[in-house]
Amino acid sequence: MSQKALQPQVVSYAPEHAAVGVDDRELDEIVAAFAEAHERMGAPEERTHHLFDAPLASEVIRLNDKASVYHKAHGWMTPAEARERIDAWKRHAAAQGALRNNCDKVVLSFFDKTGAWSRPWEEAGYQVYRFDIQDNPETGDVNLFGAGFFGEWFGDFDGLDIYAILAACPCTDFAVSGARHFAAKDSDGRTVASIRLVHQTLRAIEYFRPVIWAIENPVGRIEKLGGLPPWRLAFDPNHVGETYTKKTLLWGRFNADLPVAPAEPTEGSKMHRMYGGSSLATKNARSVTPDGFAYAFFMANNAGDHPQMAISGKYDRLCSRLLGEAVACGLSSQEIGWLIDDAYYDFDDHRAEQILRDELTARGATLASYADSGGQLAMWL
Repeated sequence: MSQKALQPQVVSYAPEHAAVGVDDRELDEIVAAFAEAHERMGAPEERTHHLFDAPLASEVIRLNDKASVYHKAHGWMTPAEARERIDAWKRHAAAQGALRNNCDKVVLSFFDKTGAWSRPWEEAGYQVYRFDIQDNPETGDVNLFGAGFFGEWFGDFDGLDIYAILAACPCTDFAVSGARHFAAKDSDGRTVASIRLVHQTLRAIEYFRPVIWAIENPVGRIEKLGGLPPWRLAFDPNHVGETYTKKTLLWGRFNADLPVAPAEPTEGSKMHRMYGGSSLATKNARSVTPDGFAYAFFMANNAGDHPQMAISGKYDRLCSRLLGEAVACGLSSQEIGWLIDDAYYDFDDHRAEQILRDELTARGATLASYADSGGQLAMWL
């Protein structure tokens, strides 16, 4: 993967497919080549960000654990109780939107036909751009994202910060529920086409370097074939208000400690029973983002409620504790940028941190002993 360039890929003939098959050896070579480029980019002497760092053990969350604690203490929420909690999250997003504090932040949502995952961000006042080939073959095809694509079609979003990139990559060729078809998909090109979409998504993430990025998929082989870091979040829809199970994993850089609304999974694993088959319509039905998850993810990751996380993600080579102290001292994101942008984007991290220390000292802050720059501290402290 290149440092700051998106490379256009072969256009698919369907939402996620191209007619180029490979054998096992060629598939392994594709995966290995991407992994090697990814590893080179992450080498200490080449590293310019910490976008793809593996999560610490303390950052990996299984919502089942949180749901089990709640269930043991309180029992299951009734559907009405779960809906009431989700409605409270919705009101919180709408209240942020009314303040108009987020209009300078952009959220990009890939493979987003329904808009469900990105809807809370839109309601909270973020500028949301959705991309799905089913809606627009020109601007919705992730394969077409090249270095000039976003400038030509979207004016590079007027130079605004890309706060989050959300991607529900097509799962048909990765999910273990379809493992019996893996060999056929590998040989006829479907697997390679889906891998390219994941790689292209990662290129876009590296290009924009958002505070938050997340790729969602059911349990399967996307991590291995797509070159993703280890997963950060595991959940079932009943952990966030639904009444069915569908174990789903998320990879990326985000706060995985989502709030829960645990409901009894009375419908079990209903997806293939209710939406079986290989048609595009049934695939879309199976892939709809649960309403509760979308708002729980927003609650755990929005900039208004998590200002230290937001600033630490923007300047991820710097000491997170020091940035948190700047936020606690009352410095806004804009003020921090005025102070350190020149040094940070000149890759003089030591100078950027010293400027912050000097500013905090001038404001009367009592500074703790902070680790130096270079990713020595966890991002989400």
